[in-house]
Amino acid sequence: MTGERVQIGNAVASPTKAFFVRMLTRDIELQDAILDLLDNCVDGILRSAPPAPGEQRPYEGFWANIVMSPDYFTIEDNCGGIPIEVARKYAFALGRPPGAPTDDHPTTVGMYGIGMKRAIFKLGTDALVESRNDTGFAVEFSPEWMQEDEWNDLPMYELSDNKLEYNGTKILITELNDDVKSYFSNNNWVDEFRKTIARHYSIIISKGFSVRVSTLGEDVSESLSIEAEEFRLLRSAISEQDERVIAPYAYVGEIDGVKIEIYAGLYRELLSESEMEEEEETRGRAEDAGWTVACNDRVVIWKDKTKLTGWGEATVPNYHGQFIAITGIVLLSCPNPKKLPLTTTKRGIDASSKIYLDAKDFMRESTKQLTSFTNKWKKFPDKMKEMYRESRYMDLPSLREIPETVQMTNSRKVVGIRKFEPKYPEPVQEKTSARVTFVASKKDISLLGEHFFEDPRAKPGDVGEAAFNRALNDLRGGKK
Repeated sequence: MTGERVQIGNAVASPTKAFFVRMLTRDIELQDAILDLLDNCVDGILRSAPPAPGEQRPYEGFWANIVMSPDYFTIEDNCGGIPIEVARKYAFALGRPPGAPTDDHPTTVGMYGIGMKRAIFKLGTDALVESRNDTGFAVEFSPEWMQEDEWNDLPMYELSDNKLEYNGTKILITELNDDVKSYFSNNNWVDEFRKTIARHYSIIISKGFSVRVSTLGEDVSESLSIEAEEFRLLRSAISEQDERVIAPYAYVGEIDGVKIEIYAGLYRELLSESEMEEEEETRGRAEDAGWTVACNDRVVIWKDKTKLTGWGEATVPNYHGQFIAITGIVLLSCPNPKKLPLTTTKRGIDASSKIYLDAKDFMRESTKQLTSFTNKWKKFPDKMKEMYRESRYMDLPSLREIPETVQMTNSRKVVGIRKFEPKYPEPVQEKTSARVTFVASKKDISLLGEHFFEDPRAKPGDVGEAAFNRALNDLRGGKK
């Protein structure tokens, strides 16, 4: 715009705090908000104790304890705490301010700078955050601060020596929102949340991290640590003579700085036709089939059987009970989590991401081969059982050793990806027919050709087949 202007005041353009909080929390489920807090625990471990290359259990000795009750919520950990300067400048800001440090080691998915604050807003209106790293501190989100429209800085207080005797963080939230109180009073909801942790933290828990969830009246120290949902695939006992075996498909490599690992195969025996009918009626253990996707060890898709993971598209059949034995896992990792195809809730995938589309090509490729295998063997369930008896399970650490133990080939589809595609056993088709050949005089063939086809020049093969069928019909009819 041009011309001289005279300012006569200002128009308010900042969002009200109530509106901002409502919009920030409306699209995230309570489970996901609490999982954000667990993500922060793991980030703390990686920040304070980066794992050594190849370390199998980098989270050993670290824990997070959660208590849910209608009156309060706490999460406490020994995962390293928040450095005082990070707390002053970045940790309590909404979003990641310019100049915020970026880690040069693998993180979970703490890249948006909203996880802790969004979780607090989702849970209640009065929160106390205590943390100890280099210097202990406490920060309070008061109900008064929540109700004010101004975005005033939060006061920080010195943490007394008798608080947090280890490096870690504790968040206490009171004045819980009404829907949160309802969920925390529901034991079924709490049990489902434990299952969610067992699945979405399965890799992290298997690497040594301990998570406990207790409710009001339970002693969190006596609660059992949540056990990870195990991922495993079958592999035949292999000898040097074996050319065709049950074994996992494997694809490994790097695209645009993102490391990709894909493993797919069978985790149980195929269903017989009667078992398939029962599965359709009861759904049995179908939840164990499908694709799992993890980003920096955090599972974001669990056992999916839809087009999101390639089922029912590009010549891959839709999932149904016949394919109950098929499962696969995709592991994506990158020091810069912004390159990972994540949604902000971290319970979903950006399906338009080029990294994910490339991975999905290999997912479909292996799924198609595995469904073809089940199609060929569904009529031979007894023979399949023999193969399964000779197979053993491979857990995820064993699967990740496959590229070092087999002959990998370069992918023609994507540069930077190597693959191993096993040759699965083929069912031996029983021969139920045989060729009948004999020699006869041309004169007799012409005579029978005239008789059967009213054509003395009929082909000898057609004449012979007609004569054979006539004799067979006469015999079956009881004629001599």
